[in-house]
Amino acid sequence: MAAGCSLTTGSAAATPAASGHGHAQASARIVATDWPAYLDGPRHDSDNRAETAVTPTDATGLTQAWHADSGTTYLASPTVADGSVFIGSDTGWFYQLNVRTGQVEHKAFLGYDKTPGCYENLGVVATATVAASPVTHRLTVYVAGADGYLYAFSAANLKLEWKSVVAIPSTSAPNYYQWSSPTVAGGRVYIGVSSECERPLVRGGVIAYSQATGRKLAAFYTVPAGHVGGGVWSSVAVGPGGYVYATTGNGPLTHVLLGRSESIVKLDPGSLQVAAAWQIPGPPPSYDTDFGGSPVIFGGDVGACNKDGMFYAVRQSDMRLAWQKRIGAVYSPKVWAECNAAPVYDGKHLYLAGGAVTLHGTRYRGSVQERLASTGKLIWETGLSEGVTGSPTLDGAGVLAVGTYDNGSAPDETYLVDAATGRILRTLIEGLDFAQSTFADGELFTANSTGVYAWAPG
Repeated sequence: MAAGCSLTTGSAAATPAASGHGHAQASARIVATDWPAYLDGPRHDSDNRAETAVTPTDATGLTQAWHADSGTTYLASPTVADGSVFIGSDTGWFYQLNVRTGQVEHKAFLGYDKTPGCYENLGVVATATVAASPVTHRLTVYVAGADGYLYAFSAANLKLEWKSVVAIPSTSAPNYYQWSSPTVAGGRVYIGVSSECERPLVRGGVIAYSQATGRKLAAFYTVPAGHVGGGVWSSVAVGPGGYVYATTGNGPLTHVLLGRSESIVKLDPGSLQVAAAWQIPGPPPSYDTDFGGSPVIFGGDVGACNKDGMFYAVRQSDMRLAWQKRIGAVYSPKVWAECNAAPVYDGKHLYLAGGAVTLHGTRYRGSVQERLASTGKLIWETGLSEGVTGSPTLDGAGVLAVGTYDNGSAPDETYLVDAATGRILRTLIEGLDFAQSTFADGELFTANSTGVYAWAPG
């Protein structure tokens, strides 16, 4: 969206402003019903147990509370904290919206990729994290822009506190691009490094910054110096003991398992040195089957979905494989959906979503399913008309929100599913849904190719 255009909420216009009414920060804090980060926090469980306003019964009667439409696609997920929704758009604008009205309170421009290549004018895809500054103790928004910088803004008014280089993209080739969302833990901000679409590959890795100042503290690189590959497309998780877990992409065509490519790695939180790692066994089924999904911490394991259609659960203690299960078909260029979704973890079960499956003789382009976290045993599985690329979400009342992002003949939609049975309760607005939906502040917030929405119980 060019400067001077407006977002609209319903039929009313809301003009972006450089400053506005803001929020009182003296007592601001993250509360249980907020959704302050991608996948709801460093452990990536995507389960807001404190949020019970939307029940399986209420889901059928949800009504649209507001719609913020900038005429562009939203791939980033809504972050909800301190009475605001924070989200970046495909045009490069990062917005702070009023949680009750959707009106724009503040905005900041974080750039967009102008280089010809895989995607045209791709803006902000990374989801923001809101956390208290260790220095001021005021809420701060940490977000990565398409211009290659990691930003820290005041959550009151998006005033810049600091910015640091992650990797500045080329102006002539689609090399670096910021897919990874920042993870804040232990006074540090962790973020992955990857290419826009592997044409060309870049040297992947994870960088740690001081949460207080933005100073670069440490870096881990997936492949040796002088080589490329092993991009960290996903967002890192932080588990017990502060260990940092990252999933990595493939190496170059001639050596797809180069270094720590195609791996789940366990890193020291301070130095980012490798404590242990697990790499997929043998060559992958195709060059572009890598880890695009973020890791999730569950029980004594850490796990992630690979584009080969498999979910791999690895023991945190020794990084040895605990179990693996097929979630969907192997990645194919013919479909957009691939096994990139981080699962939901409710303390006992994993809820996973992904690409094509065959159930009872019927072929579906996507599915959502429940499995026992300790063994991967299937509890239920429900077919969807389109495939799932983004991550599902669970609230404390037992409602799953699952968005589809595919290129099939059926419309992409946001599904609401009964977590106890797998029964589809209803679908919401149509549109390509890559962003993770979030249950927060008594409502459900979604974002897709048609805008940002708030849904309230009727």
